[in-house]
Amino acid sequence: MTETMAQIVMAAENTGKPSRSSRAAREKKKWTIGEIVVMAVLAVLVVIVASPVIYALLNSFRSYAEITKDPMGLPTTFTFDNYVALFQQTAFPEAVLNTLIITVGTVVMLVLIVPMAAYGIERVGGRTSRFLYVLFIAGLMIPFQVRMIPLVQGFDDVGLYSTLLSVILVHLGGAASFGILLYCSFIKGIPIEVEEAAHVDGAGRLRTFWLIVFPMLLPVTSAFVIIQSLGLWNDFFIPLVFLDSSSAGTINVAINRMVGLLTSQWQLIYTGAILAIIPSVAIFAGFQRYFIKGMSVGAVKG
Repeated sequence: MTETMAQIVMAAENTGKPSRSSRAAREKKKWTIGEIVVMAVLAVLVVIVASPVIYALLNSFRSYAEITKDPMGLPTTFTFDNYVALFQQTAFPEAVLNTLIITVGTVVMLVLIVPMAAYGIERVGGRTSRFLYVLFIAGLMIPFQVRMIPLVQGFDDVGLYSTLLSVILVHLGGAASFGILLYCSFIKGIPIEVEEAAHVDGAGRLRTFWLIVFPMLLPVTSAFVIIQSLGLWNDFFIPLVFLDSSSAGTINVAINRMVGLLTSQWQLIYTGAILAIIPSVAIFAGFQRYFIKGMSVGAVKG
């Protein structure tokens, strides 16, 4: 009887576990022709996408003479002279600081303003909420080039042109429309009974939002922050327009200014490009799932 029970227990433990023979069969499974073709295409695409970054990385260790003599050559020595020169001989450190201020400042203001605005539209606005929502969405349909000249003139009239605040305000206005669309779609999925319970307990609108509603918005807030941070860090056109030559500009603007009509500091340009993409790659690699979720959260909740 004991042996029979032991056999039953062993059989139950092995239930659902793949046998060694089945695992070995899967390991020895040969790829089909379709799978080989797909992997070959993916490998080619990876090489195509990564080749500019690899090319810039290799040239960041080469001197100006080496790059101009043989642009497609390999570095003879791996030194960090270009990285040292970039921070000592150019305005790149100030450009990094400007980019950081613009990115962090804009993201903080967006997180403080946009969720509350979306909450007001969905819960407090009443009959005017749809009209306000349409106004925000209209901001997505108007190209920036149409608003660019009036904005430059307006900032110049009030003395804000060529300041970091002007760039932050332009980014804030541009990203607010997308944020309203994203947050309104998400707030629709939050049960209103939770807020009514908070009102019964004596909580006001502001307290209800920050203590009850906002914690529920953390998934969409994480996605929104990541998407905007990547866009702000890599932006080139808006800082180029709203920051004149008296400012160091942002990272991309500073790199662009190293390109001259007759000569260009190619060794510093490649070095700056590598340093510029490191934060973007790190953010995307660390928060990839939030980035992908942010691209679809509005469609799921809408």
